[in-house]
Amino acid sequence: MLLILVVVGLAAWGIRAFFFDNNADDSAAPTSPSSQAPGAAEPTPSTTTGPSVVEADTAWDCQADLSDDDTSVADSAPVVEEWVAAGYNVVPFSEFGGCQKQPSTLRVGYSHTEAGALMAAATYSVALDPSVSEEAAQDLEAAVATGTNRDLLGERAQRIRDGLEQGSDGSATARLTLLGYIQNSYREDAASYQLIYSTTDTSGLEQTLAAQVDVVWEDGDWKLDPASGTEFITGGQYQGQPYIAWGPRS
Repeated sequence: MLLILVVVGLAAWGIRAFFFDNNADDSAAPTSPSSQAPGAAEPTPSTTTGPSVVEADTAWDCQADLSDDDTSVADSAPVVEEWVAAGYNVVPFSEFGGCQKQPSTLRVGYSHTEAGALMAAATYSVALDPSVSEEAAQDLEAAVATGTNRDLLGERAQRIRDGLEQGSDGSATARLTLLGYIQNSYREDAASYQLIYSTTDTSGLEQTLAAQVDVVWEDGDWKLDPASGTEFITGGQYQGQPYIAWGPRS
């Protein structure tokens, strides 16, 4: 029996609820993101808490050291130096970005390239959750495009932090494994991806989903372009489209 897929917000709200909300205990309070990934060495990125503009095109000092290789990732996956802990899962870290580590453990600071856009999308899909703490609430400004949708999503995150609305724990997101991606489109100011994940539901049934993740280049970095005022990203059952293998196990 196919599971009904309902995305309710950003990856931490949406993807982790995708396969589990019908079976999980909704009384569980949000958990704090993990800070260490088993078996993965941790790079030493910058840990300053605010943007420091070094040139008109970048938001963070560390971006000056990133690669500006503009090779397309539409047909070939970029190299990842390490998959490191952030939020409830692991995210890519390489010469194309993730160079700035926020207090919440979310990584920002990406190169203005196709590879940088992809790495930002893969990071935000599993590591962005402003509902878990005040530190994580700061990630909205650093990682989400400005606009009404960001404001509305921030208000929802505040309600969850205040206990006025039920959030989800990170167990479902922690079970996700990135298998690969499809690049829908890329321009210098915007990119769109389908990220393909495998996971298991609470009954042990393996599932595959495709998450739609859009990013825009704004204020010197790639930022998530929310799907709406209630959802950071959207998704559905994977339909079998060819994708480029890319992930921590590839």
